[in-house]
Amino acid sequence: MTSSVTTRIENGMATLTLNRPKEMNALDAETARAIVDAVEGLAADDAVRVLVVAGEGPAFSAGGDFNWVLTWPNQDAITRRVGADAVMGAVQAIYDFPKPSIARVHGAAVGGGIGVMLACDFAIAATGARFGLTSVRNGLLAGIAIPVLIQAVGPRVARQLLMHGGLFDAATALRLGLVDQVVEADVLDVTVATLADELKLGAPSVQALVKKLVTKISAMPHDQTAADFLGEHVAHQCVTDQALEGMSAFLEKRKPKWVI
Repeated sequence: MTSSVTTRIENGMATLTLNRPKEMNALDAETARAIVDAVEGLAADDAVRVLVVAGEGPAFSAGGDFNWVLTWPNQDAITRRVGADAVMGAVQAIYDFPKPSIARVHGAAVGGGIGVMLACDFAIAATGARFGLTSVRNGLLAGIAIPVLIQAVGPRVARQLLMHGGLFDAATALRLGLVDQVVEADVLDVTVATLADELKLGAPSVQALVKKLVTKISAMPHDQTAADFLGEHVAHQCVTDQALEGMSAFLEKRKPKWVI
């Protein structure tokens, strides 16, 4: 049986590929759990510095698998909730990944596929990619995309996209802030790899701390509470092994030891 998710690691860059090309990499419970398992394994692997999330075949991800969801009316409420939580958990696992992550987007990123994309720290799309929060036109709620969508574009634009449900092109996705770069398809992999190499120059402990702190601080008022919270972390980070190594490497005009 072919795995719904595959992984490979090369030069510190782990690629997690959604591997249901015939289903346009649609998400079901099995795929969601495979994503969580893969992400947890890669998070614990010191050889991994950057995660790339990609899709096999013609699309990045078409979102929820309708063939799977159509079985829900025959299931009890608890089973339905377990299924919904599984897909939500996959997006959250990518969002919580303690290292930099990049979405490599081609073809279509629709509904929950946008959730997977926006759970990554960066998104690079091919010029021909298409996007949409189309669930509303199928009587569904693109719930797994909503938290990261609001974070990316703000509440007003999130409401517009979720209520309208239409498809739009990569240029529009870039303008809205859903993706960070749009490049020709033939240089998509090179562009992703270049960004991954740049991210590998950063100290892993700082990158992990940034991902944790930004989420917490964004929920705080901009007052002394946030300043005190940050001050504690800044003072601690300055005396860590990686901080001492990074400063010494700068003064000695060499690369830090964490650079692959």
